[in-house]
Amino acid sequence: MYFPKTLLALLAATTASAAALTPRQANGNADFGQCTPTMDFQLGRPGRKATEGTFLPTDALVAKGQQDALNPNIITNRICDQLTNVCNANDAAKALCKSAQAKVQGLGTKDASTADAFNQALGF
Repeated sequence: MYFPKTLLALLAATTASAAALTPRQANGNADFGQCTPTMDFQLGRPGRKATEGTFLPTDALVAKGQQDALNPNIITNRICDQLTNVCNANDAAKALCKSAQAKVQGLGTKDASTADAFNQALGF
């Protein structure tokens, strides 16, 4: 009697995991391909002072080879470039990323609100 419930729970978990691996879509026709183009802000990353906040892409494919940066524009540029280089994103996603990138440049902030604004502009 317990076996079917366990099997059902396992199947549900597998289905949820598979859904997480499918290409990301946000804001209408934007398809980010293999990537989730978000960025993260954290204080005290390895090699930094505890009070020093830096940005980094959250997606491993986008972040590969990228060090954290004090300037969020470095990371937004990396994310938007990687949509073309490795993510196989469509033109709508690339345009949306450029728009989010311009929003971050316009803000002029360098804190968690900056990462949040970029991610929200992309629909995340």
